[in-house]
Amino acid sequence: MLKTVKVSTNRKTGPIAVTYRSGEHNVFGTCPKTCALNPAGEHSAGLVDSPYLAAIVDAVPRGGLAWTYSHFALKLLPKPQAGKTVINASCDTEAQAVKAVKAGYPATLAASPDSAEQWPKMIDGIRFVRCPAELSESFTCDDCGGDRPLCARGDRDYVIVFVGHGTGAKLVGTDESGGCYGAQGFVRMVWNNTKKTGSRDDAKAAKAFAESLPVGAKLRHHIVGDVGLAQS
Repeated sequence: MLKTVKVSTNRKTGPIAVTYRSGEHNVFGTCPKTCALNPAGEHSAGLVDSPYLAAIVDAVPRGGLAWTYSHFALKLLPKPQAGKTVINASCDTEAQAVKAVKAGYPATLAASPDSAEQWPKMIDGIRFVRCPAELSESFTCDDCGGDRPLCARGDRDYVIVFVGHGTGAKLVGTDESGGCYGAQGFVRMVWNNTKKTGSRDDAKAAKAFAESLPVGAKLRHHIVGDVGLAQS
């Protein structure tokens, strides 16, 4: 199930185009069972939805940029290609993030709340920098990197760090499952609505949405959700 929003009111993204993706029966249905932030693993995906993944790779606004994040294993994700959606490898540990960058993938790290003051720093020769939108209430994805947000740079050689926030933040970076920022609050409300009213043909909807956007638009796929094949 896919919900599309041409102009987001999300504080962190700013007024760019975004999508939300949910399983039909559970909002976490498109997320991998193995995601450390996922509190509903038994209701989540064990496989990648290959047709959908292929569709979002191509779902880029004309003359614009698109990016997203995935907690699926590196070997299941495409490496960056010019003119395509940049899929960031979402990592749960510093070692995972270093491995991803050295393998040629753009990477992000979900870090514990008590690490907030540690960044930036170098780890095994790789620079880790905190998401700029977390450092200022007035800064958004739309402002980031001029016309090329950092997360949309598939060729970058550094890791972007997202420090855990929200009511479940204490679980981020621990051995206990949970901590996803989409599990509560306004994002969860929109995600629940996606499950009820979103398009059932996710691949077709993603492609059509990207084509409908203005030339040069920025598109963030999946404020929440992933590229998994949801259980029927």
